[in-house]
Amino acid sequence: MRIKNSLLNYSTGIAIQLITLILSFVSRTIFINTLGVSYLGVNGLMINVMSMLSIAELGIGTAITFSLYKPLATKDTYKISLLMNFYKKAYTIIGIAIFLAGMILLIFIDIIVKDPGDIGDLWFIMFLYVIQTSFPYFINYKVTLLKADQKEYQLGVINLFFTILTSVSQILVLIITHNFILYLISNIIILFIQTVYINFIVTRMYPILNVRVTEKLPIDELKKINKNIKAMVLHKIGSFSIHSTDNILISAFISVKVVGFYSNYTMIINAINSFITLFFNSIAASMGNLIATESNHRKLEVFKVTNFIAFWIYSFASISFLNLLNPTIELWLGKEYLLSIEIILLVLINFYLTGMRMSIETVKSAAGLYDVDKFSPLIQSAVNLVFSIILVQEVGLIGVFIGTIISSLVLPTWQKPYLVYKYVFKTSSILYFKSYLKYLVILTIIGNLTFWLLESYFADFTIENYIIRLVVCAIIPNALIMLFFYRTEEFRGLIGILQSIFMKGGSKNNGDKS
Repeated sequence: MRIKNSLLNYSTGIAIQLITLILSFVSRTIFINTLGVSYLGVNGLMINVMSMLSIAELGIGTAITFSLYKPLATKDTYKISLLMNFYKKAYTIIGIAIFLAGMILLIFIDIIVKDPGDIGDLWFIMFLYVIQTSFPYFINYKVTLLKADQKEYQLGVINLFFTILTSVSQILVLIITHNFILYLISNIIILFIQTVYINFIVTRMYPILNVRVTEKLPIDELKKINKNIKAMVLHKIGSFSIHSTDNILISAFISVKVVGFYSNYTMIINAINSFITLFFNSIAASMGNLIATESNHRKLEVFKVTNFIAFWIYSFASISFLNLLNPTIELWLGKEYLLSIEIILLVLINFYLTGMRMSIETVKSAAGLYDVDKFSPLIQSAVNLVFSIILVQEVGLIGVFIGTIISSLVLPTWQKPYLVYKYVFKTSSILYFKSYLKYLVILTIIGNLTFWLLESYFADFTIENYIIRLVVCAIIPNALIMLFFYRTEEFRGLIGILQSIFMKGGSKNNGDKS
């Protein structure tokens, strides 16, 4: 059943993300042609600023999701009602906090945006982003129950419809009005309708949500949740400082136009990465169930396979991005929108380092392991900000990304695996780090070989060379990874999972212990 639910969540998400990716390219192209790169930079900047405001969520959603795994498995409806009632009250407070924080932040808009060009009404633009970010918290808390129950795929068609509707409305507003504010207002209207409708659907799926509960969570349960929340808020702050401050620093120290150039690259990287993270998100609840019911040996077996999958996917993606990003941007928008290969390489180093922590993060989150390293993200974020701010003033844009890489190597690359092996698998992490180094060496060999081949023989920008690059990136990295690993236990485990899904009908033959 775990494999079946994970596959349903993933395949539904893939369909939505694929259509979203196509529509995003169309919408982004029209956006640049109608509004220009400065507005594109403001859009990317505001998204990062709103990520900062969303820190107010405090990780409550993650903590509640973890707390729901057991009562859902045991069908403890009373406990589920208590948790969801607590969640509702908490999210109402969070929505208010985000709105008020956004209003305060409006005062500093001139500091946040350097060289806005001819963009006016910045305060009103930011106000609309604050509205768009805050209001879903008042009505969208119920979706967490669906996620914890591994049934998020049941909203797939609804999300797909609203994704298409949003993109079409964006395109029409841009073509007809060339007005960024109307573009934002149309987004808010559709998001409101989508949120209300999904809330209605989830309530109908889970009648228990209509039950009024006057009792409060037991003190011991509340303490456990609060402990996780206190740890998660530090993780949230750290995560934002590490992953969502680049655009803010670029805007503050360089210009909002450069944010626009960079955002084209991040749109492509994030679009592809969304397919990858869908896989890990889709197995998160299954991993929670696995951790709650299986032996340490079985947990470690499954983790090794998911970690190998992470290596394969992120190695292939990193090599492909290195060789295809600039040709794609040139083909799509033109030479004037290109960034240097050195900047792209640094962005991709961080992409790989973050990606290789994905399987560790999945286990860590599913096990509710938030408290043991709660201060680490703050240390990492401090290192990131200090180095990025110093280096951006010394070497420019490249310094922002060097700072991020340094902060990643200081703690999370080694600490998170150590903690997961110690507290979840209850064994030494030495073998993990040996595998990590082996993966890194093999990635370096394959990456250099592929880059040398393409730059030596297919460097000139032509459509024919672009197609050849696509084919080479699709074949060589994957073929060499298979050659290096086809005899390993992890590779056999991956083949076993694929066989159970596609040849044996998934859960039909594997049961609940698949």
